[in-house]
Amino acid sequence: MRSPFDPIYKLTAFLAVLSLISIAGIILADVTLRQFGGQVKSSDDFAGFALAATGFLGLAATYRRGEHIRVGLIVDRFTGARRKALEFFALGTGIVMVAWATWWIGRLAYDSWRFNEVTMGLVPIKLWVPQLGLFIGLAVLLLAMAEDLVRLLTGRTPSYLASTETEFGESSLADR
Repeated sequence: MRSPFDPIYKLTAFLAVLSLISIAGIILADVTLRQFGGQVKSSDDFAGFALAATGFLGLAATYRRGEHIRVGLIVDRFTGARRKALEFFALGTGIVMVAWATWWIGRLAYDSWRFNEVTMGLVPIKLWVPQLGLFIGLAVLLLAMAEDLVRLLTGRTPSYLASTETEFGESSLADR
């Protein structure tokens, strides 16, 4: 399913992959240096920040492919207008929750920048830098969910359903 926002979704997915690779690099470097009596300072901090970035930056791309855990026990029992109404309710509720989380993570990052907060590890890092990855990941997820809400309202199949339909050969949401 093509979207004008695909480059944004692909970019955040790529950044999530880079974050995951950086975790491996940090751990490998730390293990190697320990064999020679050295260490990577604040390696646990860097790996933790990269782990958070990996999870949050990968949210939108994973959502669009329908790979998030989605409980369809109730929704899948309905067809037609009732199913569409339940999908709308679930998507709307999800958008409200993600918007709330995006707002507060954004505010947290802004406050960290405003108050010049740094980490308490051996290497002081401006705290807003790792928090920015969380904010960007949530903001792009919110964009993807809002796009799907528009799709649902215009009678098209949301991305999270379209990807599973093509995979399993199921019919569109309008047919259910």
